[in-house]
Amino acid sequence: MKDPTKKSLLERTAEAFALPADLLAGLPCVRVVGNEEVYVQNHRGILAYGEEEIIINGGRQLIRVLGQGLRLSGMTPADLTITGTIRAVELE
Repeated sequence: MKDPTKKSLLERTAEAFALPADLLAGLPCVRVVGNEEVYVQNHRGILAYGEEEIIINGGRQLIRVLGQGLRLSGMTPADLTITGTIRAVELE
């Protein structure tokens, strides 16, 4: 049985560099701001793009943003921002 007081290398590294462990593990970080903006960190690209649905490759899972008038308002290799009227964010 694992000792609950011992931390994994990932947890120790995240603490040492003041980084979220999910980013170090390659997991996406999704932040929803009201119903007008979705910000995704650590994405792996866009799989589908339309005004009512945008599907993002999150590595281990897909991120589906549903709404109206959706548009990609910013994108870098590390993060992206979607604006419009956000109805739902689904993780698959």
